[in-house]
Amino acid sequence: MSNSKYQEALDRLCENDYFDENCNCNCDLIVMDRILLQELVDKAVPKKPFYEADGYDENGELIYDTWICPNCNHYYEVDYDDYDYCPNCGQAIDWSDEDE
Repeated sequence: MSNSKYQEALDRLCENDYFDENCNCNCDLIVMDRILLQELVDKAVPKKPFYEADGYDENGELIYDTWICPNCNHYYEVDYDDYDYCPNCGQAIDWSDEDE
């Protein structure tokens, strides 16, 4: 079995590996795997990043130079770290406001 907790959950689901030799169901394992697979689905849904400002421009406007992953709160530079997915946790990032 793979090292990935998500792959392990998927493997158990595909193999219907929730029952012992006496046909007793391991309901706790089913719930745990459902939570793990929901985590993957949640990460696949793009979320808008948070922004942080740490200075002002010559007009007194805040300069937002850091974006923060909405899932793991990892910090990235606005002008340099342009990712569709957070490199730290895999969260899909919604940049739709950036195109306007």
